[in-house]
Amino acid sequence: MQGSIYTAFSDMIVEQMGMEQWNELIEQTNPPSHGIYTSGEQYLDSELINMVVALSTKTGIEIEVLIEKFGRYLFKKLYDTSPVDISTIDSLKSFLLAIDNLIHVEVKRLHPKAYLPTFEYETVDDKTLIMYYSSKRKLCHVSIGLILGAADQFNEKVSIDHPECMHQGASRCKLVVSFEGYNE
Repeated sequence: MQGSIYTAFSDMIVEQMGMEQWNELIEQTNPPSHGIYTSGEQYLDSELINMVVALSTKTGIEIEVLIEKFGRYLFKKLYDTSPVDISTIDSLKSFLLAIDNLIHVEVKRLHPKAYLPTFEYETVDDKTLIMYYSSKRKLCHVSIGLILGAADQFNEKVSIDHPECMHQGASRCKLVVSFEGYNE
């Protein structure tokens, strides 16, 4: 997994729970990297998963909820450092449709070793977009959090249904995004 994901996770933990909690997570999970991450490097997926599991055990917050919260936090970090000029994208739906064929293409060009999820899209109507998420990592809940973070960025309200999930045996996750207008 890309180091930028790990640096964002450590930033979130330190900002929201304190440096002591971050140090405790590193000590408890004993990652091969020793908790020292740089944005451009690749790290084992298991390091992040082990930390999320340990954090869930400690806080009593479900793993999926923690992962979604992280995705929401991560969005702002990724948006602010996007390798693509996305300043002209003016709506959440337009942004979501640009992920696979614009943003991920540029990320892959800059970081050829990066493994990125894929998305396929189905537009139901003006207010509903179905996103099909596929990834060997099965981090669909990060994607849900990222979508919610994107909604915050564009000041839009959304609801997301997740009727099909790889964690329940589906070949891909189906995320039904309903656009509910702008926040007031």
